Amino acid sequence: MRKCNVRRGFTLVELLVVIAIIGILVGLLLPAVQAAREAARRMQCSNNLKQLGLAAHNYESTYKKFPALGHSGVGNAAPGLGNGAGWPYSWGISVLPFIEQNALYQNMMSQARPGGPGLPTPWSTANNAWENQNWKAQIPSFVCPSDTPPTNRGESPSLINYKACLGDDYHQNHFRPQDNRDNRGMFQRDRYLAIGSVPDGTSNTVLFGESVAGGAPDDVLGGVALNMQAWNPAACLARVNPANRRKLTGAVRADFRPTGGRAWDGRPYFVGFTTIMAPNGPSCHWGGVDGNEHMGALSSYHTGGGQIALTDGSVRFISQNIDTGAQTVDDIDNPGSRPSPYGAWGSLGSRAGGEPSQLQD
Repeated sequence: MRKCNVRRGFTLVELLVVIAIIGILVGLLLPAVQAAREAARRMQCSNNLKQLGLAAHNYESTYKKFPALGHSGVGNAAPGLGNGAGWPYSWGISVLPFIEQNALYQNMMSQARPGGPGLPTPWSTANNAWENQNWKAQIPSFVCPSDTPPTNRGESPSLINYKACLGDDYHQNHFRPQDNRDNRGMFQRDRYLAIGSVPDGTSNTVLFGESVAGGAPDDVLGGVALNMQAWNPAACLARVNPANRRKLTGAVRADFRPTGGRAWDGRPYFVGFTTIMAPNGPSCHWGGVDGNEHMGALSSYHTGGGQIALTDGSVRFISQNIDTGAQTVDDIDNPGSRPSPYGAWGSLGSRAGGEPSQLQD
């Protein structure tokens, strides 16, 4: 009589134990995988900032000046832009030839209208298809891989996650270049700064920084609080919803115009930031239109802060807990060469405040 070999399988208890062990292992490994991916994204973001810093220096080597925040072409010719522009065109256009985008730059410049108002507005739906193709071009080195595009991009042709440092003041109305008078950063409208105008040192002065391109209109990261009743950092902080610290209260951009949604528009709202609010803090606007004074914060989806490119070309990570000084101080009138009231962060934004170095290796 032949014996019957009985194969013993897993019992239900053993199967559940195996599944539990696998679940635990996945739970342990998943955060490590996510952390590795974020580290890679942060490294790519750092490389983008290095490229922009190098591009700004190559621009300076060519024209003996750094780019302006935006150039309107009113009354003066811009290095690399001429005098045909009729709108404040951003520093992003100026650096295109220095980030291997010369063909796009030449296409944009060829759209100037001799004897007319200059280049077309780079977001206008009235532009023809060829013009729109240029203005909608997405530059890879303008985008941080940790960010996600706004769910509703609206009129936004080209996103940008990196902005020019305006310093520790917010008098940058795009219609009046004279409002640059208090601007102590590396970028001003219709003004091109030489490297000799940085007495604080290029290694102590911010050139570019990260900025979330735009989430929902009432998001702290990427959103903007409008119609400020008082104009100091404390008033801006008060616009954060106490019940949900990721949201703003009061008036916001209902028309959903992302702050990083116009890479070619040279107004502070779209391509500039200030060193007043702490990184990942709220951004606030004096009025309800794009051209009003703007207190824009450095922001990113990196944990704990955001990255900056210094004027010497190096890239550093800035903690969202950096010292921001006296948050109840109002607008800096006639600041001259004096220390920033906004602590270590404010001093990094000013190019001539006379402060000692605020960065440690």
